[in-house]
Amino acid sequence: MWCGSMRQLTLDSWVSLNFKGEEMMSGKDDPKLELIGIKVENYRSYRRFPEDEDYLKLGQFTTFIGKNDVGKSNLLRAIDIVLDNKGISKDDLHKGQKVSCEITLFFKVPYEFKGILEEKFQQDYNGDDVISISKKFEWNNERFDGRGKYYLNFDKKLTGESLRFIQSLLPDVLLIPAVKNVEDELKFGRDTLISKLLLPIIERTSQEKAQTESVADLKRRLTEAIKRETRSLRRDLKKELSKMWSDIEDVTIEVPELKLEKAFTPVIKVKDKYTGKETPITYRGSGMQRYFILSLLEIYREQKIGRGYVLLFEEPEIYLHIGAQKKLCNILQEFAKEGQVIISTHSSVFVNGGDLSRSYLLVKENGETKLRKFSGSRDILEELGISPSDLFLTDGILFVEGPSDREILEIFAKALFPQWDEYNIAIVPIGGSNIRHQDPAILTKINPNIAVILDSDLRDESSELSPKKKELQEKFKQHGIPVYFWKKNGKIIRTIENLFTKAAINEAFSEINLQSEIGPYDDVPLIVGRELVKIEAAHDPNFDTSKLNEDKFCRERYSKIKHGRKIAKKMVELNMIPADVKELLEDILDGFGIDTG
Repeated sequence: MWCGSMRQLTLDSWVSLNFKGEEMMSGKDDPKLELIGIKVENYRSYRRFPEDEDYLKLGQFTTFIGKNDVGKSNLLRAIDIVLDNKGISKDDLHKGQKVSCEITLFFKVPYEFKGILEEKFQQDYNGDDVISISKKFEWNNERFDGRGKYYLNFDKKLTGESLRFIQSLLPDVLLIPAVKNVEDELKFGRDTLISKLLLPIIERTSQEKAQTESVADLKRRLTEAIKRETRSLRRDLKKELSKMWSDIEDVTIEVPELKLEKAFTPVIKVKDKYTGKETPITYRGSGMQRYFILSLLEIYREQKIGRGYVLLFEEPEIYLHIGAQKKLCNILQEFAKEGQVIISTHSSVFVNGGDLSRSYLLVKENGETKLRKFSGSRDILEELGISPSDLFLTDGILFVEGPSDREILEIFAKALFPQWDEYNIAIVPIGGSNIRHQDPAILTKINPNIAVILDSDLRDESSELSPKKKELQEKFKQHGIPVYFWKKNGKIIRTIENLFTKAAINEAFSEINLQSEIGPYDDVPLIVGRELVKIEAAHDPNFDTSKLNEDKFCRERYSKIKHGRKIAKKMVELNMIPADVKELLEDILDGFGIDTG
């Protein structure tokens, strides 16, 4: 493992590599310290993170979720700074203040490391299972040290041989930014995938330098080794790219003449089976270029080169359609079995595919990145009918009783609020009986913006809410969760279907001609269902007309979702959505802190 901030190495740099000492050797199967946590102070949008814990726990597959510019990328780069010995500038300090910056990573110590750590750091390590490695960036009078200094367990300054030893134990890191240029990945540089794939060859050849009689001989053997390795790489790339693009007939990798003063940059081309032309991969579309990186990662994983590494992947979904996102998510899950994967994302595919216990929502308050996480289990979400993406990717959750309520309410909401989709509200059907068994304290941990709309089930004007409904309303109110009931003309009504009008029902079904207006306590599914049975009887001479008097049969003829959507759309066309619905949604959105303009 090499230290420094150099982004691209020349062939001369590769030739001059000379591994000295056991500590500098780092084979792909060597054990590494296991990254388990991070703590950040005064780096970019992070003042003190996390606020209420010793460190943020990181797992084999960790997901950071949040809106643009909340600091997801900053956290990935903070990890990279410590693992890859990167520097920072004064502009990276929190809010531009003249403060010290400290990034600390926490590692689980394998048993085989404990003895040698105790021997080398007798005063600073006593056999603990966890150690911390910090990188501090401090001011010295008016000069800022952007290179930083390393510390073991916060106090022991690491320099020289002790620093090199600790760095040899750190996992290798690979950072893939959101706007990664494919052309950058094809250069023989320190951080590129092509280098990672060919690194074992370079290491073997470099170690033979002492026996080399001439640089020309070394160049020849190095070129032969690279060509030999790229032949299998070509086959693997063709296989992976052909899975998504059927027009690819072949992949070629041209190895240029090796020059000591220049970086090695292979030219990778894809051959179109229809035109017969070979085109550099950098000339193809963004989707194929992003998928090319995915293909390199898959080969990287299959060859087991990345065992024990940390892969930092910023917004892996960029330029990929849903199918490709799912494939990449599966690949990353396989990666996580041997190394660690830490991603930032907006995609429901990656949010739902990640480890819920190591999924974190990042938010920004007063220019500082804060943490929001869910402490429950995936079982709780499944019971509530919520996906992890509902949990992390929305600005509020609105619970309703059933699927038809969600469908009807979404139609009304989008008609009443043209920017409804931008408000990013998840409408989730939960069931009246189900929600009574839920703990409001757990619900507020899911998302601080939660509201509930229930059916009152009132049968007439003289009836009152059932004791269970009142108890539920009070229980949720104590935890700051408002519970609403559907209203029309200022009165609580029976169900959401009682918002419908006679005119909208008659317009939705040409053969229905209701004479009376829908009342606040009417059994609407029964009323419409009986009318549908009448239509069925009129068209079928063999129909059993006695069914007209069977309430259960008639009610079942009404499809709450199918027919409910049809009537709701007519309500929109006729401009008949009750004002009460808009008032209710405005009150909910205001409680969520959403400005409707």
